[in-house]
This record gives sequence, C-alpha cells and structure tokens, in this order.
Amino acid sequence: MGDGGPRDNFAADHKAEQFSRFLDYVEQEGGELFILGDLFEFWQANVGRVIVRRMDFLERFARMGAIYVVGNHDADLEDLIGTGLLAHPFFERMTRPFERTIGSRRFKFMHGHELDPFNRDGTPRWGRVLAILCGMIEDRKGSPLLSAGGLSERTLLRMGRSFMWMWNNSVNLLERSRVRQPRHRMRESLTPAQDPAREKGILALYQRDRLESGYDVLVAGHTHHAVLINGWYCNSGCWVGLRNSFLQIEPDGSVRLWVWKDNQPVEPRKKSRQIPCFV
Repeated sequence: MGDGGPRDNFAADHKAEQFSRFLDYVEQEGGELFILGDLFEFWQANVGRVIVRRMDFLERFARMGAIYVVGNHDADLEDLIGTGLLAHPFFERMTRPFERTIGSRRFKFMHGHELDPFNRDGTPRWGRVLAILCGMIEDRKGSPLLSAGGLSERTLLRMGRSFMWMWNNSVNLLERSRVRQPRHRMRESLTPAQDPAREKGILALYQRDRLESGYDVLVAGHTHHAVLINGWYCNSGCWVGLRNSFLQIEPDGSVRLWVWKDNQPVEPRKKSRQIPCFV
C-alpha cells in the first residue's frame, strides 16, 4: 500500500476494492488474518503519507485482530515493535516472525527477508535504490509500471543494472584508499522479487532454517511468488502484481493457495510443485 500516487501499484486496477472484498470473505469465513510483511511501500513513498492514506484499512485490520509481520519494504517500523510509540491499535499486533501449531504441524510465519543476508538488517541497499528509480519513472509516466499497459518490471531491472554497473565503476575509479574493499555485488542486494534468479538461493536458506529450528512448514512472502513447494514451503504472493493471491490454512494444518478474481477465491491450475532442495 502506497500513498495513492503514480508510484502506488496498489492504487491501480481497482486493487483496493478487490482487497476490501477479500477482507469481507475472511470475516464471513470466521478466519484469522496474518499479514506477512510489505504491507506498506516505504521504499517509494513518505511513511506518514502512506499511513494516513491507508488509515481506513488500518482501522479494519485492528477490528479484525490481524497479526502484522514487518517486511523489508516496511522495515522502517521494525524498531518500533513493542515500544508503544505507534498509538493505533493495529500496531499493537505488529510483530517479528512467530510460530503457531495448527493441527499437528508446527508453522513458522515470517516475511522472508529475515534470512536474506542483503535485506535483513533494514539498511537501504541497491534494491531500495532501484525502487526509487522506478518511482521517478512512474512519476513521469503518471501511473505505476505494473498497471495495465505499463512498462514491465523486467525492463526497469535491466535499466537499473546498467545504472548500477556505471555507479560501481565510478566508485572504483574514485576510490583512492590503500585498503581495497571487497567488491560490492549489486545483484545480491536486490530482492528475489526484483531478481527472480535469487529465489533458489533463498529457498536453500529457508530449508536450512527449517531443519535447524525444527518446525514443519515455513509461510513467507518475500519473493512475491505465490507457490506451495514440497509440503514445507508456502508463499502467499502479493497484491501488487498481475494476480492477487493468498493462502488459506485449515484447522487440520492443510494449506491451499488461492487467487482472488472477480470478487471470489479461485484455485490456480498449478497449485504446487516438487523441486529438489540442497542444503
């Protein structure tokens, strides 16, 4: 959720209206809502403007008792967890990753950036720089790049890589210190959503954490790629792309992936997949 301006993908294609109807569905089902990070787009917009613009949703989340895990795009709020500095009741349920036993399975809920070495500490890196560049182009265009008929994110990614290549070379030319610093790899600091090629590496980190921590199922969102894999990894996707997706976890611990389309949940054809995972 952004500030409603040309950089706000959530403001395009009637997504806010669709999301409101999805919340109606959750309430009708008597469900509990978990928001797994990147609720707010602070990489491209002013924090205060975003929160004020989306106050109606915050009020509704509070009434629903929604649990909110902070992601990397809204990591500016992470240090405020548990401080009471944000007086709105919605933020009282803002949290870091947590576990919940559902049925006979032990679930861990997180955004997923917590295990991403280049996105877990909240320090702005190239991923955020690329998002800012994207926003500047969207300002000129007058609408989000992912709205109907807009430029694709892959096109922007190619432009961003060219910019970063020139930046890195300029820094290397200007660097005169005797101590040679390790070369910064731009690609590694992008999020998996910005560079899908990083997804396999992130999955390996997730699998290692699961085995070391002993939980059964990881539920995350960081890649923005909705999928069920091998019965242990579930990704809820996002609501700012071409599809609006979510996960539904039944009391017995079974997980289903849905796409919200035409005011109702629709099960996608490719519900799950099996892939080898090496740790």
